[in-house]
Amino acid sequence: MHPPLARLLALALALLIPVVCARAEEPALQTLDYANTRFSPLDRIDANNVGRLQVAWTFSTGVLRGHEGAPLVVGDVMYVHTPFPNIVYALDLHHDGRILWRHEPKQDAAVIALLCCDTVNRGLAYSDGAILLH
Repeated sequence: MHPPLARLLALALALLIPVVCARAEEPALQTLDYANTRFSPLDRIDANNVGRLQVAWTFSTGVLRGHEGAPLVVGDVMYVHTPFPNIVYALDLHHDGRILWRHEPKQDAAVIALLCCDTVNRGLAYSDGAILLH
């Protein structure tokens, strides 16, 4: 498979992986709980209907390097980030992933030569109403 197509497919599949939709009393974590169990009590998708799942929409970041951080869903917004230059997108889940906003931090491209293990970022975090790029 052509590498850019494989990366786009991987991101599209990542969008299908259930991530938490946080309410005020729940943590917003890609792993669904602080024990990192990745267990979801959701039951609308089961062995009887999983074969009928279809892609509703896809989103390409346009960055063709490794995307290692899972999307983060808080309420009706999905947050996705790229590897270097670490662009963060907020996508509207009620309007086929329309971009609500984009944050592109200013970074010196000279640091790429110093990075270990590609230019990946392991994920976003959410706390007290803020999305954190760490």
